[in-house]
Amino acid sequence: MEAKRWRRQGEEGSRPGSIASDGAIALEALDCTVCYHPLRPPVFQCAVGHVICSSCHDKLLNKNKCHACAITGGYNRCIAFDHILESVRVPCSNSFYGCTAKTCYHERDDHAKSCPHAPCFCPEDWCGFAGTTTALLRHLTADHRLTATEFAFGHRFTLQVQEGMQVLHKKKGSPLFLVKFMPVPPFGKAASVLCVDPHAVVGECKFRCQVDFHCRTMGWRQNSDFQIRSTTLSGGLPTEDGSYSFVMPNVSSNLPTDSSVVMCVTKITDDDGAWSDW
Repeated sequence: MEAKRWRRQGEEGSRPGSIASDGAIALEALDCTVCYHPLRPPVFQCAVGHVICSSCHDKLLNKNKCHACAITGGYNRCIAFDHILESVRVPCSNSFYGCTAKTCYHERDDHAKSCPHAPCFCPEDWCGFAGTTTALLRHLTADHRLTATEFAFGHRFTLQVQEGMQVLHKKKGSPLFLVKFMPVPPFGKAASVLCVDPHAVVGECKFRCQVDFHCRTMGWRQNSDFQIRSTTLSGGLPTEDGSYSFVMPNVSSNLPTDSSVVMCVTKITDDDGAWSDW
């Protein structure tokens, strides 16, 4: 998945993470020699000059001997190195997508976790588009002609059941949700819902969805609630594994209400309890 994301970005620029500072310092020189994470103040050094981060220093069983050269004498604070870490500024890894922020090297990852310019990717395998969720929404509706529906969290809205993919979006455009309707004979039609989030974490679900289907012609009603998977789509759409968010029967009716579903998307909170009745 990561390789695919690098290929897409590589078409326009360099591999993510290969970011040079404004000066001549190689950023690898600012990494801890034990954990290889970016050094952050306070930094400790031995008498020879080998540096170590405070977290790794605290974990040393023998703080009197250098972890690198074994010289005795322990470690001391390196104030000069602390000043260097505070003065070196690096561009955001999303600078290609419009972010102009420059942070301390050790703060780069923290910034990236909430950067508003973090990209999402087009779900079409043959399309190399990548950009913010706002740009992706424009791309999906203008270039791929997908139907878009604006919604608000916690409010019910109606969605027509049409084979193919549709986009759900908030007024500000982030995050996006993709709803895909597809035939699953002989059972009827299936729906899958996916959150497109530039800060998605694998295995983490931030939203829940409730779907209600009512066919007056058949006298059939069903509903379902489920958690919505999140993804940046860096590896394209997840492979269909036969599991769907919702399956509804085929309906032979001209009534608009018989070919639509009512949905409600909400955020998952720590104290998220049982769903209320509709």
